[in-house]
Amino acid sequence: MLNKFNVLSLTKSLVLHENSASVHKFKNRLKYYLIGFGLGLVFMFFIFGNRACSWLPENRVKNMIAEKEILVGDSVRYMMDCQGVDNNDVYRLLNEDGDVDFTRSKTDGHPKKYLFQGYKDKKDITITYALYDSTAEVIAFEFGEPTCETHLSNKQLSVVSLPDNEVITIIESKEIRILEQAEADMKKYKLTEAQVRNFHYSAETDMKNSEPRLQPNPYYWMKGKIKNKVYFIQYIIGDNRTRIARINRQGADCNCEEK
Repeated sequence: MLNKFNVLSLTKSLVLHENSASVHKFKNRLKYYLIGFGLGLVFMFFIFGNRACSWLPENRVKNMIAEKEILVGDSVRYMMDCQGVDNNDVYRLLNEDGDVDFTRSKTDGHPKKYLFQGYKDKKDITITYALYDSTAEVIAFEFGEPTCETHLSNKQLSVVSLPDNEVITIIESKEIRILEQAEADMKKYKLTEAQVRNFHYSAETDMKNSEPRLQPNPYYWMKGKIKNKVYFIQYIIGDNRTRIARINRQGADCNCEEK
């Protein structure tokens, strides 16, 4: 017959057993969660690279600069052209190929200045970006031996255009849909859907007539050839779709009928 002491001991044993079982279950759940989380990080890294970790300080800096319109002064542009540094290099270092040198960057004042390091033609290259409220500017670079000189003021700013491969990535990041006006243009010029859908692969971006920062729907005009004839096609970038909006042969700023 159980006495009071035995009942209390049994109750205590049951409680301890239940607590131990709960702790064991929690440890198992935590283990499986961490395994799943780790596999997810590995999967995201292989699919998206460093872009999957946008919360990292370096990637935050890259995103802050890349989302702004990037400008360059006339003297820096001249020196870049002279030494073979182009727009592709400016944007390439903002993506996977560049590393932020925080020790040489100056982030206390305004504008903040970030120095990126990378490689070009197996040689070191650095580009310094100044980060303003609504724009960014390439203010300096180092590549090889400086052999060029200029007396330009660097006060005349121009836009550093997105490379064509970047624009193609943006266009293809969403489902592509052909709007009614573009379908009518296709019939007028006797173009097939395949020709229009594949046009951007061999075309170049007409940045002069494009509005990559326009909100809520930026757009790009691209210029290329179909069967040896020059065409211009407009791509409007939406939240869920890329829309092929217009096709013509006179240029992006022409609404006239072809004679």
